[in-house]
Amino acid sequence: MSKFFTLVFLLCISFVPAQNSNYSTEEFEVSREDLLATNYAPDTTAHAVYIYESGFTEFDPDEDHDLVTNYKAKIKILDKQGIDYATIKVPLGKSRESGKVKELKDLKAHTFKLVNGRIVKRKVETSATFESEHKYYNEFSFAFPDVEPGDVIQFSYKIVSPFTFNFRTWEFQEDIPKMHSQFTSKIPGNYEYHTTLTGGRKLHKHEDKLIEHCISFGITSSMAGCVETLYVMKDIPAFIEEDYMTSEDNYIAKIEYELKQITRTDGFERKYTLTWDDADKEIRTSSNWGKQWKRDNAVKDVLPEAISSLPNTLEKAKKIYYFIQENYKWNGEYDIHGDMNIKDIVDSKSGSVLAINSLLHNVYASEEFNVFPVLASTRRNGFAPRVHPAVSEYNYFFIQLKIDEKEYNLDLTDEQLDFGRLPFRALNTYARKVNLDGSSDWMSIEPNDFSNYAFRDSLKVHEDGTASGTSNQHLSGYHAVNFRNKIKENGKDKIFLDLSKAQQFTRSTDIAVENLDDVENGLQIEYTLENVSQKINDLIYLNPFSFQFFEKNPFNLDERTYPIDFGYRNAFSYSAEIHIPEGYSVKELPEQKAIRLPGNGGALIFNAISFSENVVMVQCRMTLSQTLYTPEYYDGLKKFFNELMTVQSQSLIVLEENS
Repeated sequence: MSKFFTLVFLLCISFVPAQNSNYSTEEFEVSREDLLATNYAPDTTAHAVYIYESGFTEFDPDEDHDLVTNYKAKIKILDKQGIDYATIKVPLGKSRESGKVKELKDLKAHTFKLVNGRIVKRKVETSATFESEHKYYNEFSFAFPDVEPGDVIQFSYKIVSPFTFNFRTWEFQEDIPKMHSQFTSKIPGNYEYHTTLTGGRKLHKHEDKLIEHCISFGITSSMAGCVETLYVMKDIPAFIEEDYMTSEDNYIAKIEYELKQITRTDGFERKYTLTWDDADKEIRTSSNWGKQWKRDNAVKDVLPEAISSLPNTLEKAKKIYYFIQENYKWNGEYDIHGDMNIKDIVDSKSGSVLAINSLLHNVYASEEFNVFPVLASTRRNGFAPRVHPAVSEYNYFFIQLKIDEKEYNLDLTDEQLDFGRLPFRALNTYARKVNLDGSSDWMSIEPNDFSNYAFRDSLKVHEDGTASGTSNQHLSGYHAVNFRNKIKENGKDKIFLDLSKAQQFTRSTDIAVENLDDVENGLQIEYTLENVSQKINDLIYLNPFSFQFFEKNPFNLDERTYPIDFGYRNAFSYSAEIHIPEGYSVKELPEQKAIRLPGNGGALIFNAISFSENVVMVQCRMTLSQTLYTPEYYDGLKKFFNELMTVQSQSLIVLEENS
């Protein structure tokens, strides 16, 4: 054997005694104990649980050397909600260029149940299997018959993949727990891989075994040895998605493979993992990327003379951006690896993310602005690899403009975006800025400004306990973008109707919006308010919050092992001037609050004061000054939001009728 594949991570081995002795976690066969068990002690909220799961991927020893994965699993259905896991969906990747597609073969699937003490086994028939086609993959699905809580489903199949350079990623973690998950890879010694374990969980077992003469290559049928590697994890908790996270693919426990090099039988070495210099060259010389970004002549007639003739200032840059934004539209496709021709987008005035933002790039370049293409990955797509270049992992594209030493990130896919603001989907921590004349570099895509949502109310409390007045709200940054998009998607009437529905203590009428179409400026919204207070005997109880920053605490897990990623900095403020009725005085004001997150990560400040005999002033401000918080912040953030919920819902001003 010529080479072993490279492990680029430190494997953490943890031998943990089994916690589920009533289940048969070490074997594929369904046991009576599997069926008799009624719960899963480590997670009593689980609706279903993998008792056993295994995968084995190897190169087919036949001539084509396809990648073959044999998969086996058995799942315990714990309650009625767990029955949803009795329908299995298997994505089968395909190539748009070659038409090749992965195949699922040799399906065997059964439902096991106890009936009058006997184990009954029911087969999944062919009529319960389905295959559907999608743009980038096919999907094979099958449904188990007559599944009830307490049953165990067992299934196995083989996947044959013609994509021999894309070794299978094994995901140890899913949205239900797993008692035992193991994966075995059998890799020829002349194949060298970067292998990465992610997710922060420890392996229970890791074993390597050398197998001689396991596969033949080339016309001489030279035999190569293989390394067979076993990875085992046990007692894997469910991965629970929660608000304010990027793709779960960034954080679940899994093993990924990236082909580094193949050594042929004649000794020739072919490298597949690029250096960044290699990747930069590939980007610059690509017919869909670099060559298109240099076609300034294709856009020479795009701008009107009134804009083109202006000096190259920030004002001109904005005029160019808004002109292209108004006249050229995104077609909803990303397609950054598809064919793209700048002339086509000029003529059609519509195109993909790559096309529409490449047009903007070329217009700026033709006007001699300092502009750079940027390759990125969306929040849903996950982080693009930084250590080993993999251009295929990028799925998004925008541009960066540099004027007077200040950088502006620009994207045309959302007409509600102001100059210098990226869509939320692109706020994925970092991206790769391309220099068409030199080396590319990493760049942060973290917004520097705060997105503000400010409420300013003026209320008059009446003797019957009711209150009325006005509310002025100011939205900037992503709060303004989101509100404008809601109106675009649902229409003004629908949004205004929703706004007019009673909030916690408030009903809104006579709604007016300013700057709706002026994305350069913040939104102004004005309401007429009716605040619901309560009068009991000679006391009036008034909650001063007409509106809430958050309706509920978004953080409810016992533990969160992945970062809290808001995408942008947030600032919320509420101020109210409350006029109390004649003949009343303030008996009680809400308790003041001043809470700060560690490391200047945020603050919540609330106070209410008697400004004069008949006026109470209320102020509340909440800031989240970081876009991303590490998991260590989670408990603090959860308590922080609990305090906010308390302030919003339980702050009462008590007014007393004078005797």
